[in-house]
Amino acid sequence: LAGMSPRAYYLVFWGESQYMMRFWRSLGISLCVSVGQLFVSTLAGFGFARYNFKGRNTIFFLLTILMVLPVQVTLVPNYITLKALSLLDTYAALILPLIFVPLGTFILRQSFLSIPDNVMDAAMLDGCNAVQILLRVAVPMNISGMVCAFMLSFLDAWNMVEQPIAYLKDVNSYPLSVALSYVPPGDNSLQLVCCVLAALPCLSIFCLFNRELVEGITLGEVK
Repeated sequence: LAGMSPRAYYLVFWGESQYMMRFWRSLGISLCVSVGQLFVSTLAGFGFARYNFKGRNTIFFLLTILMVLPVQVTLVPNYITLKALSLLDTYAALILPLIFVPLGTFILRQSFLSIPDNVMDAAMLDGCNAVQILLRVAVPMNISGMVCAFMLSFLDAWNMVEQPIAYLKDVNSYPLSVALSYVPPGDNSLQLVCCVLAALPCLSIFCLFNRELVEGITLGEVK
């Protein structure tokens, strides 16, 4: 921090709007991804954990295989799909593929399995349907798992690099994670302050929800 001059802080946070515009753009994209992935993962994780249907284990096994694939493997099929949908060079091209990443489903499925069966049975005896059980019983008892899934999806979206380069043509539309490479290379102070700006959301989320993150990962390991 000693090498960062007040001028660099002024340029990044107030003097030149390009840095903060990219920051808010990245924050908006990451929040959209996190909320969308949390919604999809909650429904899918609850279904895999609490309902027996034909091919459940096979489908979940395929999801775990997709989860370990590097992002570079999925760039080409995603590009072809987004091109067919006319979504290239839009922020939807960055948001939609990440909403359906299976990591959140895996985490929440493991977390929902940690809820005792007698609790679910009691809710069913009280006349709750599947949606009511999910909203009134499973979700309140699984806050840690949901926060964990939200945090990991946010970090994944915040740090994405390959997707903007592949799906966006306009350099000015790049999020902060990619735009950092366009900071003037000769100004070390400016580069360091930009790195601080990029780290702020991740550090803030971790400091606020580190207990939930640890509990969510622990719940996934119990089963």
